[in-house]
Amino acid sequence: MELAAIEIAAQRVKLPSGREITPLEALKFCYNLSETDIEILIVMLQGGKYDVETLANKLGLSKATINRSLNKLAAIGFVERERETRKTAGRPRYFYYIRDPANLLSKIQNDLDFCAKAFEEGIKNMLLSSLRKAVAKTNE
Repeated sequence: MELAAIEIAAQRVKLPSGREITPLEALKFCYNLSETDIEILIVMLQGGKYDVETLANKLGLSKATINRSLNKLAAIGFVERERETRKTAGRPRYFYYIRDPANLLSKIQNDLDFCAKAFEEGIKNMLLSSLRKAVAKTNE
């Protein structure tokens, strides 16, 4: 990731509670991402296609760890997977990549909007329920 992008990702956002978090911490929370998932995502945002072995060597992690993270990132729609076309027998190799970083950003924005609306609705229902109980108690 470019230095400017890392600096932006490290900028802290102050929440209404006074707590400060980075955009990466928000991503980790919203999508249940691990440090490894984030590391892989940052590498992949640099562009190109990566197989499990290349990422394992680049990050100094086991293939199993990389594979687990790539499967998670693919399942949530952050990365895409492409099977290598081979003319020989053997186990197929897969390449992972981010097709369009702008689409990834759009997906994240849509997901965050969805979450915000779900939280808003849940909090509203909780407050209305509490209000109804309070009114029912005062009417007894």
